[in-house]
Amino acid sequence: MLTRPWQDADLRLRGTKMTIDQRKVRFAAIDGLGREDLALANEIWLQDLYRAPWATREMMKLAGLFVRYMANPQSTTLSMGEIEIVCQMSPEDVRKTMAAMKGFGAIDSFFADRVQAQVALNLSLMQRLHVLEAKQRFAAVLPNAPAIWMSPSEKWVVSVPSVAKAA
Repeated sequence: MLTRPWQDADLRLRGTKMTIDQRKVRFAAIDGLGREDLALANEIWLQDLYRAPWATREMMKLAGLFVRYMANPQSTTLSMGEIEIVCQMSPEDVRKTMAAMKGFGAIDSFFADRVQAQVALNLSLMQRLHVLEAKQRFAAVLPNAPAIWMSPSEKWVVSVPSVAKAA
């Protein structure tokens, strides 16, 4: 049976309850990373996919669309029509490409029907390590600057007070 991590109503991250259930494209697991690291994680995931010897043009098109979708704070749905227009792929080609990406480990799980698509990207342990290394390098170069890879308008991961703190 296909698992669908996007159906989880909340995501536990460093003891904070984070709600992202409206997002149709997201990382399946971001253990050890914070909200401010997600833009950098997107770049590293995309760069690794582009460099993979097995990556096809279709995979690269979809990966670019997924990263742009995740970077847009206003996105809530990912329609198959939008994918067809932007990537110039038929719905069947989209499903085949996502199945291949899942086979190579770039995607953890996905669901695609005639109307919309939902994707859980796989951010590997090594990719998370690369994010943390890059974050430390940025901190060493600009010690007093905030996370420069995150724009102030990125509000798509909303922090919600924990139930334990409210009680």
